[in-house]
Order: sequence, then structure tokens, then C-alpha cells
Amino acid sequence: MYLRLVFFLLFFSIMYLSFSQDLTNQNITNQNTTNLVSLSSTNLRMELSARIVFFNKKQIDGRIIFKSNYVVVNHVENSVRISLSLKYSDIEMIHPITWFPEFQRIEKDRLVYNFYPVEYVVKLKDGKYLNVVGRVPEFEVMDFVYSYGKSKIYTYFVDYLISDKKGFTKWKNMGTYELNKNFKKPHPNVAYYVYFR
Repeated sequence: MYLRLVFFLLFFSIMYLSFSQDLTNQNITNQNTTNLVSLSSTNLRMELSARIVFFNKKQIDGRIIFKSNYVVVNHVENSVRISLSLKYSDIEMIHPITWFPEFQRIEKDRLVYNFYPVEYVVKLKDGKYLNVVGRVPEFEVMDFVYSYGKSKIYTYFVDYLISDKKGFTKWKNMGTYELNKNFKKPHPNVAYYVYFR
């Protein structure tokens, strides 16, 4: 059983490297976007009214607090990957659409994975849609304030790779034996749409 867990750990590590390499090979980074990360990290925090719609269709209203006014994302347009610095105040909607499992640790007889969004649809207030690819840490965990106090909003989730009674490997929480590298269906409590007002 331990050997099987090690095999799947290696399998997903190789898949992750392959996925990352595919993104790099398919897209060309715009060279005019140097120093955008340092620009975004030096700005003041931003607080925006938001409605969160979870994958289970539940909704909650409140305010999201970001640590800066800007976020840097990678947008793909006409097969070209472009780095953009976006003002949070220009974003109307964030919608994660694809998750990828990233190994975290071994816990007893199971492998722990975080499923991070690796593709988003982002709608801007001017009506433009962006196809954002790659991880965006600022979108994965967001500080949230609402009528009951402070909380965190997550667009990623955790699942465990386990063996069933017959020895087949499956994802515990999702209940699926599908071990594809990209998943379109997240945990029910994941923030599936974030609408800014």
C-alpha cells in the first residue's frame, strides 16, 4: 500500500511539472511588464463590497480586503500569454474554472493535496473578459468581513488520495476515481463566483 502511495505521489509530481511546462511552451510572456509585482506590493490595501456564490449555490454578502490595490495576472489572448497589472476596483467578477492537485504531505495512509485554481474567467467593469491562467495567490484566500465578523474565502480546496477496500485509488472527498490532472468540479464550499459591486 505504501508503494502505491509513493507511485501516485511521483505520478502527480510528474503531471504537475508537465502541466507547468505546457503553459510555458504554449504562451509567450509580454516583455513590457517587468517590475509589475513590485508595483503591486507597494500600494495600500483595497476593501471592496462583494457577493460570494459558492459551488453549492449558497451566497453571502460582505467586504473583501486585499493587501494592495493591484494584482498581477497572466492572461491568454490569441494564444499569447500576457502579464497584466489589474486594479481590484476595475474587476467585476472572479470565477475559477479549473483546479489542479498539488501534493502537500503524507498523513497516515493517505496523500494530502491542495487543489489550486489554475484557470479563471475574470470580468472587468468595462465588459472585457480575461482568460487568466496559472495560480493567483491573491485569489486563492481572501480576507472577508460580513455581519457575523471576519472570515476567509477560499477558491482552493483540500482532498486526500486514498485506497478503497478493493485497493483502487480515489479522491476521498470528491468520491471519484478519476485522476486527471485538471478538475472542473470543486468542493461544494469553494467560492465559485466573486462579484464586486
